[in-house]
Amino acid sequence: MPDTIREITVLDQNLRKVVDEKNMLALKLEESSREPGRNQTISEFKALVSSLPEEMGAMQTELSKYKDDASELHSLRAEVRSISDILARNEHAINESLCKSTRAGPEVRDLRSRVHELRQTNCELKLFVEMYKRESTDSRDVLESKDREYCEWARAHSLKSSLDDSRLEQRVKAAIEAEATSQQRLANGEAQIAELRGKMESARRDIGSLSELLKSKHEEGEAYLSEIESIGQAYEDIQTQNQQLLQQIIERDDHNTKIFMEGVKVKQAQDTLHLELCNLNRNLRQAKGLMDLYKDKISQLDDKLKVWSEQTARLSEDGRRHSVSSGNAQRKLADVLGEAQQLRQSMDQVQSNVGRSRLEVAGLLVELEKDRFSKRRTEDDLESLSRKASSLRAKTEGSSVLEKVHQEVNEYRGILKCGVCRDRQKEVVITKCYHLFCNDCIQKLLRNRQRRCPSCALSFGANDVKPIYI
Repeated sequence: MPDTIREITVLDQNLRKVVDEKNMLALKLEESSREPGRNQTISEFKALVSSLPEEMGAMQTELSKYKDDASELHSLRAEVRSISDILARNEHAINESLCKSTRAGPEVRDLRSRVHELRQTNCELKLFVEMYKRESTDSRDVLESKDREYCEWARAHSLKSSLDDSRLEQRVKAAIEAEATSQQRLANGEAQIAELRGKMESARRDIGSLSELLKSKHEEGEAYLSEIESIGQAYEDIQTQNQQLLQQIIERDDHNTKIFMEGVKVKQAQDTLHLELCNLNRNLRQAKGLMDLYKDKISQLDDKLKVWSEQTARLSEDGRRHSVSSGNAQRKLADVLGEAQQLRQSMDQVQSNVGRSRLEVAGLLVELEKDRFSKRRTEDDLESLSRKASSLRAKTEGSSVLEKVHQEVNEYRGILKCGVCRDRQKEVVITKCYHLFCNDCIQKLLRNRQRRCPSCALSFGANDVKPIYI
């Protein structure tokens, strides 16, 4: 770019020099026109001088064309750089370079022809100058000065023309070289375009195959998504079923524990009733023994009463005779009757006690039968629940999801257990760190001097321990 600007400035300076020389020649022609006998040559010289502006205009047009060519060359260079940078615009840039190179070819040929014409005009001007020298009738000094002037002018003109010719040749060579390089770059660009077209076709084929593959993969992905949604729905259903089953199992465990506790209570009540029944049987046997003993005593007393009645009858017969003995006998009889009355009263009390004990034994037997019946019912319920639990276990053993649920339940139960003893459930919380433990472990820690959390070793006080209900 700076070389072309320099050339343009040099050409402008040369044009100004040529204009100055033209003015000088015009002045010299006016001076020479005042001399006699040179009208024909002067007219011819004027014609030549008048033709010089046209040639200067042509040269200016050529200079403008050269400027245009230089700008076109710069645009070609910029386009070539853009072609090398941007592959997507190769065809368009190459077409433009082709068009510009085709336009530059005839212009170069025109320049060559114009250079040839200028050389011919230069030769003709030299011939006119020589003819003018031969025909002039001036003095020798004037002729010599004019000859020297014309020689210098011809030499300057020849130097200028040679310089212009060399510059034109250099520019033509540069244009030819630029055309060759543009042709070479055009060939390279066409090869690159062909290669890029092949790559584009292969890329289109790859894109087609990849689009089909992507479509199939998209369909597979949609199928997988539908399967995942169905599996997720089934998993949610199984989760709800598992939660329901877990709730039922927890309720049945609670019911089984209640039944077991009731069975233990019934067994304890049965044992107490059995002990009471044994005591009552022992008391009954003792009462029976006492009653038999009292019956023996009563029979003995009846026998004695009979004997004494007989004796009283005998004594009554002998009463008159034995009044004293009869009084004694009556006293003895009254004593015996009192003892018999006391024995009868004690026997009535024993009989009433025996009746009460029999009623109590009958009530205890009824309660024992009720306890046995309730125990039998609880045993039947336990058997049915055990059968249901075994069937549920058989069902749960076959499904991995329920195993996972059981594992989760065990994990949750493990989470609910104390982290220190691993036996009791979590009952209290430390409000400083919010870690949960059982009450016994925390009470043991509170009795020590170093009251630190077993999980995070954070110190706490008795006021930081709060009960929770899980």
